[in-house]
Amino acid sequence: MADSGNRIIVLTGASRGIGAAAAREMAAPGITLALCARTRDACAETRAAVEAMGAATSTHGFEVADETQARAAIDDILAEHGRIDVLINNAGSGVMGSLEEVPPVRFAEIQRINVMGPYNMICAASPSMIARGEGAIINITSARAFMPDRYYAAYCSSKAALLSMTQCLAYDFEGTGVKIYALSPGFTQTDMVADIYARPEFKAAALTPDQGQPPERPGKLMAWLAMATPDDLVGKHIEIQFNDISLRAGLESWQRPD
Repeated sequence: MADSGNRIIVLTGASRGIGAAAAREMAAPGITLALCARTRDACAETRAAVEAMGAATSTHGFEVADETQARAAIDDILAEHGRIDVLINNAGSGVMGSLEEVPPVRFAEIQRINVMGPYNMICAASPSMIARGEGAIINITSARAFMPDRYYAAYCSSKAALLSMTQCLAYDFEGTGVKIYALSPGFTQTDMVADIYARPEFKAAALTPDQGQPPERPGKLMAWLAMATPDDLVGKHIEIQFNDISLRAGLESWQRPD
């Protein structure tokens, strides 16, 4: 893997929330961030913030769920930057609702964004990584893959599929030099969560009365994972909580009491 101080990182969902926070955490001289969202303009604020911190950038507007658009974006990034060291599949949909509110066409759309989106990006980016013999891929999944609940059929099933896909691809990438990770950020203050709490019936089904951790916390762990690419976490489900991973990533400090 290229030196961690000289990485070319592709980040989807870079315009807001955890993606924007992670971009700020990764920003530094020598780092190049290819910031991706549905439109280039959506990344303007993130781009300004990370360039002020010394990072180089490019912006790309496309739909991850569209295979042709995803492949064209990756081709553009490779043409502009020469390689991709890290691909972070952060873009996703958090739509909740009853069967009536999420008809089959909407359910399928969520699966396309949350499952086919990362798969499209991986299929487009991984051949260049394999050819170079190195690279890292981070898929942003959710603990909801294991936590079914009312109104969550579309979201939970999509994140369970993404987690399983990541674990399977870890076997497929063995011996290629490409590492793949599944990161569950935990309950975080995002627009998706704000939408959930805006509806009384959704808020009643929520796990906690508050709206979770600030996005900087999972953003910091995402940045650490992109820079450290630890061998022992390849193919694992990485959850953010107070544990050895959060300590290693510098999210908190702890000393054993005397």
